Amino acid sequence: MKLPKSVVRLGIGAFVLVPFTFLLTPGVIAAPPNASIKIKIDTSKATPRDVEDQTEQSIIRDYGKAWLSLEEALANNSAESLSANFAGIARDRWSATVSAQRKAGLSRKLVDRGHQLHVVFYSVEGSAMELMDTAQLEIQYLDGGKVIHSERVTGHFMVLMTPAENSWKVRILQEVPSEAPQQTAEFRVSGEGTGSK
Repeated sequence: MKLPKSVVRLGIGAFVLVPFTFLLTPGVIAAPPNASIKIKIDTSKATPRDVEDQTEQSIIRDYGKAWLSLEEALANNSAESLSANFAGIARDRWSATVSAQRKAGLSRKLVDRGHQLHVVFYSVEGSAMELMDTAQLEIQYLDGGKVIHSERVTGHFMVLMTPAENSWKVRILQEVPSEAPQQTAEFRVSGEGTGSK
């Protein structure tokens, strides 16, 4: 039985992207500039320092901007928007994902249904914050702009954010593997396998 061309391309694309552990899409319409992502945050268990109200609002704002820039980068197969909200490993990984998707000629559109953040660590000097994120996502797989598959997933991510000039940047955004043996949300969003680093 001969597989349809779109399925073969999707399989090749997934193979090309397998070397890392991360998330998202290319080639569709980016989120409008005023769009926002639903984010709730729980700071009650932050240690060793409490999270100030202003810092809490900054984290919500900047984490939302990071996801919007990620959607845009993957939707347009261009990593240019990542530098404003990502740094270090996270920026490098997403840039590699964008590049691999562009080479494979595939795209995925992320529909963000919201995030529940829990702050687990906030450094004494305020230079780093670790959070856990439970994200509700819909991922649409596209071939030539046509949706060939769509699925909803729940992803659990470990996030490290550090302050920059006037904002917080995402330095690490890595999915925590689920107990279920099936593919993780991160694999589906990024096309990359987990546990390869």
